[in-house]
Amino acid sequence: MWKVKRDRMHTLLGSWIFGLRSKTPGVMITQYAAILPEGKSTPDFQCKPMPVAVKEGHLAVFKTVVTGDPKPDVSWRRAKGNLADKEKFQRKYDESTGEHILEVMSVEDADTYKCYAVNECGKAVCTTTLSIIDGSTIPEDFRKLLKKSKSQTAGGDNDEAFWDAMMNADKRDYESICSDNLSNDIIISCDNDAKKQDTQSLGKKNYIRNEATVQHDRGIYIGDVEGANFSSVDFVIKIQEIKAEENDDALFECVLTHPLPKITWMRKGILLEDGEKYNITVSDNKLIHRLLIKDCTKLDKGIYSAVAGTISCSAWLVVDGVQFIWGLSDVDAIIHESAELMCKLSRENCEGVWFRDGKQVYDNVSITMDGPIHKLVIMKCSEDNSGKYRFEADGRKTEAMMSIRGLYPPRFDPEDLSAFTRPLTVKVGHNAIYKLQFIGHKPIKVQWYKDGDELKDDNSTIIERSASHTRLLLSRCQRRDTGEIKIKIKNDHGFTEAVSQLIVRDKPSPPLGPAEVTESSALCIEFKWRPPKDDGGTPVTNYILERQQVGRNTWKKMGEIPGVPIYRDTDVDRGRKYCYRIWAVTSEGMSEVMETDEMQAGKFAFPGPPAPPKVVSAFNDCINISWSSPSSTGGSRLLGYVLEKRKQGSNLWTCVNAPDEIIKEKNYAVRDVVEGMEYEFRVCAINLSGAGEFSNASDFVFARDPKMRPRFTNNKMRSFMVVRAGNSVRITVNFEASPWPEITWLKDNVPVMKRVTISNSDGSSQLLIPTSERLDSGIYSVFVKNIVGQETFSTEVRVTDDPKPPGPVELEESVPGTVTVIWQPSPDEKRDDRLHYTVSRLESTKHTWTTVADRLFNNRFTVCNIMQGREYHFRVYAKNDMGISAPSESPTWGMEKKKAEPTKKDCDLRCAPTFIVSLKPQTPTAGYECYMSCAVKGDPAARITWYRNHVSINTDTNYYISNTCGVCSLLILRVGPKDVGEYKVVAENSLGRAECSTVLSVRGKTETWLHLHFT
Repeated sequence: MWKVKRDRMHTLLGSWIFGLRSKTPGVMITQYAAILPEGKSTPDFQCKPMPVAVKEGHLAVFKTVVTGDPKPDVSWRRAKGNLADKEKFQRKYDESTGEHILEVMSVEDADTYKCYAVNECGKAVCTTTLSIIDGSTIPEDFRKLLKKSKSQTAGGDNDEAFWDAMMNADKRDYESICSDNLSNDIIISCDNDAKKQDTQSLGKKNYIRNEATVQHDRGIYIGDVEGANFSSVDFVIKIQEIKAEENDDALFECVLTHPLPKITWMRKGILLEDGEKYNITVSDNKLIHRLLIKDCTKLDKGIYSAVAGTISCSAWLVVDGVQFIWGLSDVDAIIHESAELMCKLSRENCEGVWFRDGKQVYDNVSITMDGPIHKLVIMKCSEDNSGKYRFEADGRKTEAMMSIRGLYPPRFDPEDLSAFTRPLTVKVGHNAIYKLQFIGHKPIKVQWYKDGDELKDDNSTIIERSASHTRLLLSRCQRRDTGEIKIKIKNDHGFTEAVSQLIVRDKPSPPLGPAEVTESSALCIEFKWRPPKDDGGTPVTNYILERQQVGRNTWKKMGEIPGVPIYRDTDVDRGRKYCYRIWAVTSEGMSEVMETDEMQAGKFAFPGPPAPPKVVSAFNDCINISWSSPSSTGGSRLLGYVLEKRKQGSNLWTCVNAPDEIIKEKNYAVRDVVEGMEYEFRVCAINLSGAGEFSNASDFVFARDPKMRPRFTNNKMRSFMVVRAGNSVRITVNFEASPWPEITWLKDNVPVMKRVTISNSDGSSQLLIPTSERLDSGIYSVFVKNIVGQETFSTEVRVTDDPKPPGPVELEESVPGTVTVIWQPSPDEKRDDRLHYTVSRLESTKHTWTTVADRLFNNRFTVCNIMQGREYHFRVYAKNDMGISAPSESPTWGMEKKKAEPTKKDCDLRCAPTFIVSLKPQTPTAGYECYMSCAVKGDPAARITWYRNHVSINTDTNYYISNTCGVCSLLILRVGPKDVGEYKVVAENSLGRAECSTVLSVRGKTETWLHLHFT
């Protein structure tokens, strides 16, 4: 639907018209109504007529394409006279292209033409021009453009002999004849097999090659290219209609009589530019212009135009894709009779295949193809022919069911049935006609009904019946004829019914009274009435009112109001009496009049005092007040209230609300108060007559916050949390309290350490430990206390890390068939009371580890079901809330025990981690990369952790960290101020721990002292 502009114009008839903006430049659209029915639209020009310049006495043609629903009527007008001469001005319509055409025969003089497109929703207008140009500039007769050669040919042949030879020769001989008779001229040669046209030079001659010519291109084109001096340009070859397949390219090509570096290409009045969709090219001689449309789609379909100066030519681009224009429809066939399935493709001569129930159909059917229409006909149906039929063509398919039955009830013609079921609307006094065709076994009985009662022939009802159709005529319809129309046809095998609605429209009945006065004051009278009992079939759009002052004979027009049955008259005199006349207006006309009883404008009457205001709540900066309406409104509606306040001990009342802004509601938040001061309030009501009497004063109230015991408002506070060592700990609580409370944080009932940051804000408090350590584990409590009471909340925080593996594992056999696994405790066991152990076993006959014990809080476990002749391996893991350690493995258990022979004790090479190459000081330039490394040794291999400012950065993606054979490295790609700080490497294994650290500073910043630290 079109958007309506804000500017609109009132016509002499009292209706409104609306100006719209067209998508096509130069088109003016007028819309008759503010809101259009659904699916309807105003006319518009999809392709407006182009200006035409022709030679005097020649034919001029204007073409245009219009859109709109309903389909617009197109007319033409000219500035210099009319178009009554049908022989000179011929109007045509091309259904294939949708073009409206105006042909002007034998043009005599220049003129301006206007094209109008009109439907019931609006109209569209555009203007074009017809220009007359000198005939010498139109190269229609190429003999006139031929420049005679100063020297004759050797044989002395004149021009007439040359033209006789050209006209009588085959076109394949044109080039040889021209080369023998002309010099420094243009010779046109034709080549039916080529597909391009170009101008070429051969010696002293210039050739224009026109390839892929057609019959209407026949002729001889001769002229001097270099010496051409035309005042205007014409088309030698115009662009032609192109049919392209989807996703193919389409090429428009035109040839000019005069070189131009550039012409204008347009589609539906829109300028086309060279880019990804369109490729616009021109030949080297500037005569051949081409428009290439890439990857054609259905949206590219339309009329394209080439504009060269004052002339233009247009052609259609048709984009074809193999699609079904309409597919198969279900068929109910009668046994022993013929049945037909039919579909239509979007392209002709496209082969297809028919299937029934998934199998291709060959026998006992007739398959035909008539252009794009494909048919399958069964001449004599049997029960075997029923099933699901499918037609496939070029990857697309359509399906339908065919049912074969015995004799059928009668059936309506589908098109007639579709038209019948649509509601029929007629005006009062007009005739209503229904027509339907039907088929079925005879005899067929036809019956017509209206609202359930069968219709018979009488003066206003005529029913026609025949063997295959019926007709119902209802003459001179009235409003009472509105209702349901039903037809019933039946034979010996059943019956069929169809229903339609008849709507008879008329002028509405008068509005219903009596009018009810809803407000009467010294300044206005407001009253309402009821809509017409019968709106005539269309809704009431407006009411027209007139007024008469009692005692006078004249009626004053009050104008039209929207279709809401209520009116407020503010142009009244106090105490006067008035009568009103009201008409209802619909699209079908105006009703009879309804006249009201006398209505009197009231006198000044002020409202009574409201009840004393009540204090809802009070705070330091706001006091909330409410009140009730007065018992007496003074006979008119209340407009609002005025609220006043007064301090304790003062005689001065001050207005709370602004003088020009009355309070609409019956409550107000007074914010202009001083904390600790005591106030009282009063209120008065205002109606159309003015302000009434003030109420009694309210009770005094202090401007201060109410007292409230502290209360936590965050329902999702956690009472237990586990944090990895090095990460931050953050505990936040939200609360309400008045007055402001005192907040205290404790750890294990002791005040928190100084490195813990406490942040308090309005209604919340937060505890933050930036870099946590194991000693930070404990129970943290927050106490919120004020003069009203106290509230507390506690959270247990456990700071831990991945546990270190247990010590060496030993195996003992106390009982045959069992093994007792004994291991040394993990170094973390003493400082983590939640640490426990898991034992896994691997048998020689299996290839997977199985868990034999979990959540062990001691350092030994007896494994049963140990088989003789098998080898066993055991692993012991340490677990806590953060994760699981590396395993500690046992020696191999199995085979028969042999007496151990005394052996020399193996050399123990295990050692704690130590740094053999430390970190070096780093002072990189901002924006460059920084690389730092160190080397560490230890057995078993140490676990490496990098820290920046005591925060682990092993998982930070801003750093590239590696550990290769004890060489630990860290890479920062782009160093910035955020990277300044202390960097530390921690190496740990089961025997100890070592650290190495340095400080990184960025060049250009304040220098930072570097220090190294080893442990």
